[in-house]
Amino acid sequence: MTRSPILLLAEHIVRAPFNVAPEKATVCAQHRDNHRISIEIVDESEFRIRVRKSKIGDGHEIVLPIASLEYLWAFSHYSWVLTQEYRSEQVAGSTEFNCVGNTRLQESHYLLKWAERNLNNSGTDQWPETGPRPTQAASNEEDVTVATELFLCALAWIMQHEIGHVVLKHPFSIQTYSLQQEQEADRFATEWLLDGLDQHDPILKKRALGLAIAILCLQSLEVTSYRQGDTHPGAHERIFTNTAKYQCGDDEVVEAVCTVVLQYLF
Repeated sequence: MTRSPILLLAEHIVRAPFNVAPEKATVCAQHRDNHRISIEIVDESEFRIRVRKSKIGDGHEIVLPIASLEYLWAFSHYSWVLTQEYRSEQVAGSTEFNCVGNTRLQESHYLLKWAERNLNNSGTDQWPETGPRPTQAASNEEDVTVATELFLCALAWIMQHEIGHVVLKHPFSIQTYSLQQEQEADRFATEWLLDGLDQHDPILKKRALGLAIAILCLQSLEVTSYRQGDTHPGAHERIFTNTAKYQCGDDEVVEAVCTVVLQYLF
């Protein structure tokens, strides 16, 4: 039995910094080799995706706790489902919206709440037997497919943010980075994800959505007990700052996702 269905995506997870922006894979490989960056998937509680000095040698490790990966996937799934259902209700002219108003929303929300509790417990609780889950092969369920794509884009941005701390030589001798250092790492990750894409390229929209999901996910942890620290700006400001110079299509889909998910969170 697999420790977690999220590990069915293990190959995609460790390759995310290369595969999500393949046109920059060569530069990414140079950063990996020059700074001796490896990836460690571990069992830990709390949301603690981070970079640290390697225990052996002078390299660096990006630490990916399984529980953190599970939460990010569940958050990606619910954000997509929530936004789609909210849009449907708006089109229908509804004046009220229930965030768990049908089976689709209920199953996705239940998974998100399970993942949140798991972060606060051992971090090793078993994935619910029923409901949505990542799959190794292409899924027939659109929600699962979209959630996985958003998850990988979001994770790649977070991982590049951590790589940015290494490449930019931010000190590891402190507990938290300064606001300026966090903004520099954000910019590093965003330029890697979005630079060089035409504004009409659907890939730009997909990657920008992944960036938004990453930051909204981190914001959701601040709303609960898993605070990221005061050196991170608020989610809406952070998303706007990182996408302002990129024209991500003309249908304002990124803004719509941010608005709906922030309404849910607050």
